[in-house]
Amino acid sequence: MQLYFSKAQTWTRHRFSLRLQFVKVRHVFRYLYSHLILSTTVQSQYVTLIIRANYDPAREHRNDSPLEHLSSNESTPTFGGFVLHSPSGVSLPATAHQAQGNAPQLVSHLHLPPQQVEYLLRSYFDIVQDANPIFSKELFFRHYQSSLCSEDLILTIVIITAKLTGITTNEDDRSRLDTSLDLLLSSSILEDDLVGDFLSLDEFRKAYLLAFYEFHQYPGHQSWLRVGRVTRMAYRIGLDRLDHIQTLYPDWNTVNDEDIQEWRALWWCIYRLDAYSNISSGTPYLIDDSVINTSFIQSHTTQPSESAQGFLKLYLPSNSEDLSKVLLAVPLAPETLLKNVHNITIATLRQAGLVIRLHLIHSQEHMVAQIAKVERQLATIRLALPPGWLNQRRNAFSNESHVDHHARMITVLHLRLAQLLLSIADPGLGQSDEWLTSWERVLEACQDIASIADQWDSSFCLTVDPAISFTIFTALIFLDLHKKTTTIVDHNLSSDIDYHITVLRLQLQHFGNIWTLPRLLKLSFESFSQSVSGPLSYRHIALILSRFEAPLHPRWLQFLSSANILLADC
Repeated sequence: MQLYFSKAQTWTRHRFSLRLQFVKVRHVFRYLYSHLILSTTVQSQYVTLIIRANYDPAREHRNDSPLEHLSSNESTPTFGGFVLHSPSGVSLPATAHQAQGNAPQLVSHLHLPPQQVEYLLRSYFDIVQDANPIFSKELFFRHYQSSLCSEDLILTIVIITAKLTGITTNEDDRSRLDTSLDLLLSSSILEDDLVGDFLSLDEFRKAYLLAFYEFHQYPGHQSWLRVGRVTRMAYRIGLDRLDHIQTLYPDWNTVNDEDIQEWRALWWCIYRLDAYSNISSGTPYLIDDSVINTSFIQSHTTQPSESAQGFLKLYLPSNSEDLSKVLLAVPLAPETLLKNVHNITIATLRQAGLVIRLHLIHSQEHMVAQIAKVERQLATIRLALPPGWLNQRRNAFSNESHVDHHARMITVLHLRLAQLLLSIADPGLGQSDEWLTSWERVLEACQDIASIADQWDSSFCLTVDPAISFTIFTALIFLDLHKKTTTIVDHNLSSDIDYHITVLRLQLQHFGNIWTLPRLLKLSFESFSQSVSGPLSYRHIALILSRFEAPLHPRWLQFLSSANILLADC
């Protein structure tokens, strides 16, 4: 592996290489990513990093089987009453349509008892529920118990679940799980095997899960590219027009209704990941909302006859102004209510994301019109939501479960972030005579986000998509700026802002105990907060807002690391 560093201004003349051996790419990237963005030693210069890696994990571990004897013979830990890694255990069940890649080789060394595998598989359905590409748990286990599931998919789920839940009990187990996960992530299946042939459902689920996991656990350029490849492959095989191609092509005609529903659920997971990965990076979406012909998720208890005669299929409208009309029909299917409201709030957030991408380049008149348009959509969406949906507390009279309460709060956070992005894009912030009113709207949106954190139970951080960390991070940055502006004269308001910052930091910290992405965002916020001191004037705020492109955009993060120097010259 070779790492090339250069200052942007002198790229061709001051380039040198560093060769590292026996170092995992994942660990190197995580270290460099965090230090290039967060370390105060690079605040005064822009550093460009190129990772050129011809990395063969099998060569690195050729004398050490990745998952052989995950626990030593001297000590065999247990979990949930089962032997964690039994040398006499059996490998994962075989399948008739097993995918090619590294997984079969790994499975031969993965000595897990069948009970342990099933325990991990069942535990998987309790984590990251709003990003789970498997719609029917019952159907999945029916296929699993009949040995119809891909070995690749089973292995991926087992390893990711073990990693996220902290099931391993010693350093050797964790290290070897890391190794097996590295091998899965370095698989060439996306570049080679996904091109041309019809892709099996399990193969695509595996590809999505790895893209999702890498995006949140090893954030950066490579994970962003992986998400893009999965999204393009979804387009290639026609997941964006599932209800259309199902009637035209023989390959899809033979797919039964249950599997079509699973493909449908997978598509909407990819839709969400496309939104998060590109809103956070300030890049265009790959998915075009106006030309999707795949209906929203339907109840898996709906019979084909019901679907044909009376069950109404709901589609994302080609005109975003009609989202509220679709939302009004969503409660007709209570079983899929949360999932489909989630899709609609994501669609609304995507509209706000489009606005924030344009605010630095379009005219004031154009931006005022665009912001007004999306704000009208936001207003109609809020009014079309079921009664009590915006309630930040659990709807106890409706017997709402704690899990459903937190899933509902994620959809509300989508709407709050959309409002915050629109407020940041407001041209009034760049005008001295209007900026105070516009700046107050930014504070209002941040307070709304923080008020949801008041009700958050940290034990549910693993049940939701951690990409919500972008919302928390953005609110933290602008609350910190409000605290340091000359407009804050009310002591009670200053105290409230301090409280909001504390609550959001703690929420981000809880997510960071599980995922790398929120951990890096928390460090980035702390670095920014410590380096920028008040009081800040209108000119300072205008400068900061002029640099905002997206929560995870490299130029924005670089600005945060050097903001004190730039603000001193303002």
